[in-house]
Amino acid sequence: MGSGSTLEKLWALLMANTGAKIISVLIAVVLWVVVLGSRNVEATKEIPLEVVTPANVLVANDVPDKIAFRLSGPKAFLRAVLDRRDDPIRVNLAGAKPGLVTYRFFSDNIRLPIGVKVLSIMPASIPIRLEALKHRDVPLKVDIKGVPPEGFRVAKVAIEPEVVRLKGAESRINTITQIATAPIDVSELKQSFEREVALDLFGQGVQVDGPLPKVRVEIEAISANFRIKNVDIRVLSSYKIRLEEKTVTVFVRVDPKDLKSLDRNSVFAVVDLQGKPKGKYIEPIRVKLPEGVGLVRVVPERAQVTLY
Repeated sequence: MGSGSTLEKLWALLMANTGAKIISVLIAVVLWVVVLGSRNVEATKEIPLEVVTPANVLVANDVPDKIAFRLSGPKAFLRAVLDRRDDPIRVNLAGAKPGLVTYRFFSDNIRLPIGVKVLSIMPASIPIRLEALKHRDVPLKVDIKGVPPEGFRVAKVAIEPEVVRLKGAESRINTITQIATAPIDVSELKQSFEREVALDLFGQGVQVDGPLPKVRVEIEAISANFRIKNVDIRVLSSYKIRLEEKTVTVFVRVDPKDLKSLDRNSVFAVVDLQGKPKGKYIEPIRVKLPEGVGLVRVVPERAQVTLY
């Protein structure tokens, strides 16, 4: 009794709105036939390529980063394929040893709907040369571009460390005798700076094994165009102090358009005696200046200080 009742309910459910369901199926069939019967067009779909190798083996030659599939099919289907984001084609060489491998690509490397076919694959195959991983220490060269503004010069360029450890395929790394940094433009520099710098490894097929080096470029003013008188000397110490000269004169190089906005309160001289015991000292004077102002000289260059 219960079973028959259930079958009757299922049948009633299937037969409900039969006309609407039949019409929907007919519309879907017609659309499918129209799409498949429409004029075919051609398009190219590129899919990323990923080569997987053992940890101690690398690809030594240039391989494409994408594979291009020339496709033919209904425009609506092709648009869906072109708009779709595909996972990379993985060439799994995880168990391979150094040597030459040729990998071929086929139509089943790409997912396609019915009615779309592959006309050609570019490239249809690729040679992959595998080599053992090698490390090598290579000296560095700092690439400086341009010259500082008038009245300034590059006083010193230093890089730390002076060599960098590279890793890469043996045939590639053996040809490298020196690596340059990315270009450092000093054409607008008026102050020294120190920063981490990238290396120019484009087309080398190698990587840095470790942190990037730091470059310090020292910029100094070579001719003064402005004089700041009566700059206070600040002595850094926990004791009482007595100065023979309480002020200095500072000769600087500054862009004339910045003179009006030059804040005298941001210019001061410093003598650092922190941690020194009581006594008499003759110490060099350091000058703090705003950004963009270059120090040429300070008069006097040393201060006579008594700590008591």
